[in-house]
Amino acid sequence: MATVYGFGTAAVDFRIRTADFGDLYKDKLLAQTIAEMGGGAVANFLSQVSRLGGKTAFLGKLGRDVPGKKIVSLLEAEGIDCSHILYSDTLCSPFNVAAYSGEGMRRRCGFLLPNSLASLDGEDISALTEAIRPEDLVMVEIGEIPPAAVLSFMRKVRAKGAKLFIDVDLDPIRQCGFTPKEFDEVCRLSDVLIPNVVSLGALYPDMTAPALAETLFKIYEKPCVVSAGRDGAFFADRPGPAQNVPVYEVEVVDTVGAGDAFHGGFVYGMLSGLPIGEAVRCGCVCGALNCRTFGAREGMARREDLDRALKGENG
Repeated sequence: MATVYGFGTAAVDFRIRTADFGDLYKDKLLAQTIAEMGGGAVANFLSQVSRLGGKTAFLGKLGRDVPGKKIVSLLEAEGIDCSHILYSDTLCSPFNVAAYSGEGMRRRCGFLLPNSLASLDGEDISALTEAIRPEDLVMVEIGEIPPAAVLSFMRKVRAKGAKLFIDVDLDPIRQCGFTPKEFDEVCRLSDVLIPNVVSLGALYPDMTAPALAETLFKIYEKPCVVSAGRDGAFFADRPGPAQNVPVYEVEVVDTVGAGDAFHGGFVYGMLSGLPIGEAVRCGCVCGALNCRTFGAREGMARREDLDRALKGENG
């Protein structure tokens, strides 16, 4: 069986609830309650693939600390192989702190501290890519890992013949430190591009989701899937207009992690040999189902949930 690897963030999410003083309040806020949850884009993605029945493994670097132990325990509970993780005695594992307020748990702010992910060197990259085989699928997160490390990793994976997917959730230019030339190489090394509709605003300003999918396919001549929130997803894998897969309707509680669940459902569909349109539909369903529960991965679908939804059944 092919392994789905994830190269990127695995973190602990600290969800803090505060009193609600309105949007203009700028003073101190007391943390009334604190919840610890699994987070990190790649860790969430792998959790979704694993819940659907895929064989998964996390590639990254953590500190030998309390957050790191929590991260590993949560990954292993999802059935994700953690044997390839690198550890540091001096660096801190990634964690996210987000504040919510009010009865609807409205998100006020959030901060992700990448720490150990910013220190990957050539030796680390060689170790992380050692086990990858030609039949494997590898998701690369464009986010907290520095551009040089991302490109080094992708070049090594490409040399091994494995299939590369890129998750573009943050603006690679404004947030992640890529130059346009570096990000162009990322796209050329990839087999499938999966940005969200707002992430490439610096490179393709004011472009709609279908136009972005069509443009990226025209430039790179490889499948491109653009997630667009309430508008579902648009994909282009041939010349002509992008095709739309509509959103799967659910009662939304929390949208955090929906994009990661979408990626997991989509990649699992591709791993299963589905046509790209059906794989995108799997992604849309998984993303929606995860919105029914508070937390980045607490509501992620299992295979039976996905099958029922695809058949149009409730539950």
